[in-house]
Parts: sequence; C-alpha cells; structure tokens
Amino acid sequence: MALTITGPELLIAVILATAIYLLETVILPHRRRRGPQPAADTDLKNTVHKLRAEVITLQHRIEELEVRLGAEAPEAEISHSAYDYAIQYARQGMIAPEIAARCGISQDEAILIVALHRKGQTV
Repeated sequence: MALTITGPELLIAVILATAIYLLETVILPHRRRRGPQPAADTDLKNTVHKLRAEVITLQHRIEELEVRLGAEAPEAEISHSAYDYAIQYARQGMIAPEIAARCGISQDEAILIVALHRKGQTV
C-alpha cells in the first residue's frame, strides 16, 4: 500500500500549518501581554477608589447647594427669570405662543413682551 498525497491535500496541509503558526506567533502572545501587571493593577484600583470618593463628596456638595438654593430663591426671582428668557426670545424673533410655551407664562404676557421688545416687527 503506497501513500500518495494529492495536490489539494498538500495545499490544505500547508494552509493548516500556516494558520497554526500565525495563531501561536501573532495572536497568543498578545493575549499574554494584555493582562495587567500586579503593580499597575494596584495603582488602577487606588485611582478608582480615589475617584469614587471624590464623586461621593461632590454629590454631597451638590445636594447641599440645591438645598441652599431651594431655601434662598424666592418665587419672585424664579418668575423674573422666566420673563428675562421671554425678553431674550422676543429679541431673537420668536413668536408669542412659542415664548409662552417655553417660559411658562400666559400668551397675553408673551404678546406684550414681544410688542415691547421686538424691534421693527409686528406681533
């Protein structure tokens, strides 16, 4: 019994050998190098821990500021801000119904603001 290898069989064997060679030399060494080294891993964990502590501190400060602003801001200042925005929108050429919807004011107020603050245009 004689062993004969045909051309297609030889080609398949060469392709498989090349694939195995590439797998061992190119792909597998990269996987081994990707893992963090123990010192780098510790540094990363310390950095993450510090950042989490800073985020918690900032969240507490934001909550304190929100409480302060909520207690200090009278209703008149809040509505005054809506009128300031309405005046800005009127100067930009926005129409009264849209100003009323965006600023939470009545349409009559928005029409008056547009009439007073829009230059050279009709209501």
